Amino acid sequence: MAFGGKVKHLAEYAGLRLALCFFGAMSVDRASAVGGWLGRTVGPRVGISNRARRNIGLAMPDLDANEVERIVVGMWDNLGRTIAEYAHLPVFAKPEERYRLEVVHAELLRSLASSSNGGVFVSGHFANWELLPAVMHMEGLEGGEVYRHANNPYVNEWLVRLREKITKAVQIPKGGAGARVIVRLMKERKFVAMLTDQKMNDGLEAKFFGLRAMTPGAPAGLAVRYGDPIIPACIERLEGAHFRITVYDPITAHPDADPASEVLRITQELNDFLEARIREHPEQWLWLHDRWSEKPWMRARETGSA
Repeated sequence: MAFGGKVKHLAEYAGLRLALCFFGAMSVDRASAVGGWLGRTVGPRVGISNRARRNIGLAMPDLDANEVERIVVGMWDNLGRTIAEYAHLPVFAKPEERYRLEVVHAELLRSLASSSNGGVFVSGHFANWELLPAVMHMEGLEGGEVYRHANNPYVNEWLVRLREKITKAVQIPKGGAGARVIVRLMKERKFVAMLTDQKMNDGLEAKFFGLRAMTPGAPAGLAVRYGDPIIPACIERLEGAHFRITVYDPITAHPDADPASEVLRITQELNDFLEARIREHPEQWLWLHDRWSEKPWMRARETGSA
């Protein structure tokens, strides 16, 4: 790493730790509230919010400008809260704080934990997305979680240590080395958590809000190869630093189906699941990803209206 780059990364990391000290000096509820205020006050004014507005317009073209702006403000409120809550993530793992996490269909998690099978949990950047692996650990599900390496190596190292402390899960970086870890965990009949709502340039083409979207095919590939279930899950922010984590009926591969077709089918089903959850609470999804490469006229051409 060049000297200038190292200085920049250290400065960014120092700023992060200073912000965490600021939020850490508050209670988790106060920190979440302050983070939400900062997010919705500052966030909509920064340039990257235009990407969120564009994405919302692509995904839900029937919304008017006021509704789009409401979603953008709500997204920043949630993101500000989530950032502030990083200073308090260990709190959510404490038994006396379990009242903050309502788990719907917890019996399914316990059944999976007591079985001799593994599985793949799939979710997206909903509410505070760091909490799903923590809930898996609380319910006795051993395994790992896949993460995208942060651009700043110091921030990345801090995040990995924090997640390991809370979830006790193997931290799996995206890429070839991570893929080998996933295969090992699948062979050991353990569980892996993934967020699959970001664009993956070398992924599979599937529909997402009616638009072509390059989508991770790993969950479907693992289900087809190992016969393990995919468990869709969603996190919803209820009020402040309180959440509802809902796990849904597992998706399984048909053993007699053509493997390639089955991977495509499951990948599309997962995109449909994510889309449905986003439509329920669009202000709680992170619209800042560069998720689509399409233009609005492409949808019109495909539907025959142009």
